[in-house]
Amino acid sequence: MNPYTFPVRIAYCTNVRLPSERAHGHQIAKVTQALRASGHDVEIFAPYRKNIIDQSFAAYYGLSSSVRLHQLGVVDGIAAWWAPGVMGLKLTTFLFSRILKRILSRRRHEFDLLYTRTPELLPMLSTLSIPLILELHRIPRLGRRRFLKHVRSCKLIVALTSPMRQALIDLGISDIPVIAEGDGVDLHDFDALPDPADTRVSLGVPTGVPLVVYAGQLQSMGLSKGIPELLGAFDVLQKRGLEFRAVIAGGPDDVKQRFKEELPASLRAHVQFPGHLPHLKIPTLLAAADVLVYPAPKSLHPFYVRDTSPLKMFEYMAACKPIVSADLLPIRDILDESMATFCPPGNSEALADAIRSVLEDPGGSMKKARLARVRVEQFTWEKRMERILGAARLPSS
Repeated sequence: MNPYTFPVRIAYCTNVRLPSERAHGHQIAKVTQALRASGHDVEIFAPYRKNIIDQSFAAYYGLSSSVRLHQLGVVDGIAAWWAPGVMGLKLTTFLFSRILKRILSRRRHEFDLLYTRTPELLPMLSTLSIPLILELHRIPRLGRRRFLKHVRSCKLIVALTSPMRQALIDLGISDIPVIAEGDGVDLHDFDALPDPADTRVSLGVPTGVPLVVYAGQLQSMGLSKGIPELLGAFDVLQKRGLEFRAVIAGGPDDVKQRFKEELPASLRAHVQFPGHLPHLKIPTLLAAADVLVYPAPKSLHPFYVRDTSPLKMFEYMAACKPIVSADLLPIRDILDESMATFCPPGNSEALADAIRSVLEDPGGSMKKARLARVRVEQFTWEKRMERILGAARLPSS
């Protein structure tokens, strides 16, 4: 028997800066909006952080339904000179946890569910006797035994990929439900877009010249996002005489500037680095492309072989444009050869061959793109959250 009634009262708890130009901020905004749009009561609890973004949470992400955001505390440990790097993050999480515990303890009867994607909050959240869902984007490397102890207080674990789900089961988590549920997409973001021809003119792309686009982080947590391999592929294509233009959109700014400065002279007329784009502008760029690319280095790092469920891939699928992707096991959760063209990670020449094959077969490539567009309709944020609440035996509507 389901003890919950509709709507569910949810406290979403996170230790990240909001709003944020990074993908996790966008993901949190879309998850909470989907819950709110489905009729649930949602409040977000996040730490106070100094922020270069002066827009409100709702305005920055273009949210259609309001979600209450509580920013707790007055000290930003990450910005403190006396607590640099990892120590600053630990300080922020520690101070935030103390304040959050007091608030949720007082308001424990106002919430049916706690929801977090922050494993570091589990020790505190697990003491509150409120059902807890953990959306896991990484398996902590340090403090593994402590993590495995506290994770058993969860009602449900949402692993971002099926390889991550299997890894959790291999670690002995079989006594609580573990499901695989990747990220999602807001298909409304792709409605009523500007004419792609106008976008191409604004980018200086000549008529009839193919446009190749990458949109996402250029580097994250010290990990490469495959941009050197992509630039290597562009060098191969240019040397083989293919006329093309490319846009590599994303930050951080210092990484963008480094790639821009190191760009070979032969590619400077072909490749643009516009930097970070607001999420609301990304669909316009994707719709103007002839090929959308997701490169990756050759690596056994867990991010590539187990954990990645890139937001950009769902957006690529929604844009209904041909996709060339590094063949990573987690990507196979959402795409196969009928929907995208794959190539080995870390191989610039193979990536160049894949891009060229897509351009030389526009009919077959668009058939794949249309199948990907149909497939992504199962990965809207609303359907994603319905499946998660359903797995936790909570009402979704």
